[in-house]
Amino acid sequence: MTNMFKKCRLYACITVAMLLWCAVNPAQAQVNSPDEGLAVRYSKKYKDDDVMLKSSYQFFTFDKGKNALGDKVVTVEENSEYEYMGLKKYTNTVHPEFYNKFIELKNFKRAMYYGSKYITLEKGGYDRSVTGDDIFFDDSRVQFYGLRFSDVGTAERVTVKKIYGDGKYLTRLFFHTPYPTKERVIEFKVPEWLTVDFKRMNFDGFKVEVKETKKGGYTNYVFIANELPAYKNEYRRIGRATTDPHIVVQIKSFENKGETLKGFDKVDDVYAWNNRLYLMAGNDKDKLKATVTKITEGKTKDLDKIKAIYYWVQDNIRYIAYEDGYSGYIPSSVQDVLTKKYGDCKGMANLLTEMLKISGYNAHFTWIGTRALPYSQQLPALCVNNHAISTLYFDNKTFFLDGTEKYVPFGENAFRIQGKEVMIADGDKFQIVAVPATTAEENRIFTKADFTLDNETLKGKVKVLLTGNQRTDFHQAYQELPTTSQEEYLNDFLEFGNDNLIATNVKTSDLKNRDLQVSIEGDIDLTNSVNTISGDKYVGIDFFPKTLDRFVPDEKRIEGYDLDDVIKFEDEISLSLPANKQFTDKPENLEIKKDGYEFKGEYVITNNKIILKKSLAIKNSVIKKTEFEEWKKFLESVKEFSKYFITITQK
Repeated sequence: MTNMFKKCRLYACITVAMLLWCAVNPAQAQVNSPDEGLAVRYSKKYKDDDVMLKSSYQFFTFDKGKNALGDKVVTVEENSEYEYMGLKKYTNTVHPEFYNKFIELKNFKRAMYYGSKYITLEKGGYDRSVTGDDIFFDDSRVQFYGLRFSDVGTAERVTVKKIYGDGKYLTRLFFHTPYPTKERVIEFKVPEWLTVDFKRMNFDGFKVEVKETKKGGYTNYVFIANELPAYKNEYRRIGRATTDPHIVVQIKSFENKGETLKGFDKVDDVYAWNNRLYLMAGNDKDKLKATVTKITEGKTKDLDKIKAIYYWVQDNIRYIAYEDGYSGYIPSSVQDVLTKKYGDCKGMANLLTEMLKISGYNAHFTWIGTRALPYSQQLPALCVNNHAISTLYFDNKTFFLDGTEKYVPFGENAFRIQGKEVMIADGDKFQIVAVPATTAEENRIFTKADFTLDNETLKGKVKVLLTGNQRTDFHQAYQELPTTSQEEYLNDFLEFGNDNLIATNVKTSDLKNRDLQVSIEGDIDLTNSVNTISGDKYVGIDFFPKTLDRFVPDEKRIEGYDLDDVIKFEDEISLSLPANKQFTDKPENLEIKKDGYEFKGEYVITNNKIILKKSLAIKNSVIKKTEFEEWKKFLESVKEFSKYFITITQK
């Protein structure tokens, strides 16, 4: 159900289309807006931004109607206006609007400021399918305009009218946009017959003015935010649903001809809706029996049968994301997924669940929100879930099986769903439980290396052991490579991105068995790190590169990091010297313990051997912006310890 990869592909498509548009459309006459001075001031304030939103206004009204399933529902009309202004000369941007069968784009216009007013342009927006027609087709589409600004202060305006055929699908509205915004207004005109809640998420620490007025049988709710910086994509940024202010729209109930009809007032209402759409998949389970029999053939133990089915779905069904909407909630039928050999998360969860049921196991279709969504299942809204898996009750334990997560061993879970609540389907009932979270100790990379110094040559052997999510991450990278590239990948793996290190004779554990701990070992040459000055040698045996440098925040960093993992690195590296050589120094031991991360490092000298023992544990994947100073000091201390060069002299 997640559409991350699709959105990336979509915006790439939009960018290419915009460049083509600029190439075939000569510069149109523009003159500076009456607020040229404002644009000049903002161009100095936001030096890294090319475009700003002078104003952004979204106005929502509510009516009664029927959805595509024939239900009496609340419909929503959105009328929006966006006024863009250039902050630099000769720049451009894109304004996209998404729609599908259930969200109708009624009006979409672009106007350019010329003279003393906006002039609407006749040319329509570009229209694209959100998903690739060469793979499958659904009705999710986008229209967009390429906006151009010839000078600082030149302006363009976009107006939008949308109809939500079912108000359930107006889920949440964020205040920050990709542009610096002078004023952002979101207004709702709510009739007396409608009970709706506007849940305020992450409002603390942000200045959002809220106004409520009543007149003529309506209540107007107005949310106003001013002077908003642009939302920026940053490396491993904490998800915006966790940090940024937004509104979750919850249509609870409405009156229709004396009858009170339900929306999403309680979590039971959400389950009833989700389960109804799930049951509309139209499964023909008989079409699975021959395949399941073949998959489990020769297996006598229950655990072996379960693994065989789970791994078959992982290995043989290709994951493709569908857009949200009814098409994003009704799973593809099991026979359809089996025949086509692809499906989204719901289709794969549906297939996996039914295959397990056919084999006699207690499996259930399950909805879940990944870690990108910080909401509890107790929040009655569709934005709570963006993913689907299968829950299996087996051997008095609960297992969460994600068919989209390639090479995950049975009994382990991807980090993206760990700690998250799930909604497990069970006929008219449902259960909410949490996926267990792992610790850093369970996701471990252990590296042991032994070097010998012989004159100017520093060679040895290295072995790396991977467990937990680190094992799965390795498999996901390695197994998807062409066979011709796998050997090179293993060599690169043992070289750790270190230009001074050369790996040869690489051997591994059985990489066809995802249940096994991954072991990779080989010969390594670190001679290039040996420096000789006046007969003395200076050697760095901590051969790992600056792996944490990418997580050092600079002054422009807006939000904290989500490292998307908990992990423990443990290293044991030894260096043996000839009998006529000796170590003359070693660094002080270093030990740092924080709530979310810790480090311990020491060098131990025994006769002609020195051993580096080092461990780094990331116990909490989130580094908040308020923790940056402490985090930077931690990284700097680790960096200083790791770059130490040992002095070796003649005895």
